Amino acid sequence: MSAVNAFTVKLISGTPEDAAPVRAEALRYMGYRGASPDAETLRLIAECERELAAAVKPVCCFAHAPLEITERGVDLGFGTIESRNLAKHLEGCTSAILFAATIGIGADRLIAKYGRLKPAKSVVIDALGSSAAESWCDAAEKRVTGGSPHCSRFSPGYGDFALSHQIDFMRCLDMNRRLGITLSDSLLMTPTKSVTAVIGIGAENKTCSGKCAFCGSKTCAFREDGK
Repeated sequence: MSAVNAFTVKLISGTPEDAAPVRAEALRYMGYRGASPDAETLRLIAECERELAAAVKPVCCFAHAPLEITERGVDLGFGTIESRNLAKHLEGCTSAILFAATIGIGADRLIAKYGRLKPAKSVVIDALGSSAAESWCDAAEKRVTGGSPHCSRFSPGYGDFALSHQIDFMRCLDMNRRLGITLSDSLLMTPTKSVTAVIGIGAENKTCSGKCAFCGSKTCAFREDGK
């Protein structure tokens, strides 16, 4: 049986409200750390928020997966993921969810359009789009877990969870057909405001202390701890 057919994949759709960006988060992505934007920037942000809300089409697919933690790493039913970070994160969990979500290609089109016409606006929409994707993932996560105790999302690229496992998500969740997501040779997704992740089920109130805990970069604009 192929990996595509081994999982029962479910699809859910959201609303623009589910993907509403958090302005404070978007400002952090734009480099405002402790500083307040001026009135003109706030006006531009509000304008971009309206355009983005009209462009997003939040959708998510997911599948429940078996979970076995071994000496080599984590087996989620499609092969072993050799990742000590993921294994540690999933300790105490009894099963897992393979998760993929996107806010659609509309955000990318706006970013590209204003990249040519008004670069400052493109930067703002890019930041808002990143926050919108996280908002949609948070909303979708609540729906797919159904209130079950679970740990936070853990994505390929965090720590030693190799980005190459994006290919497994693409195959197991049939993401191209269900979500319209494609994967480049460098393993980046299009639409760019898309997320894949493993969610562990059964571990109460467990988080990974933020994805930034696994990265040594102190200058990244997306760094969550502000350090």
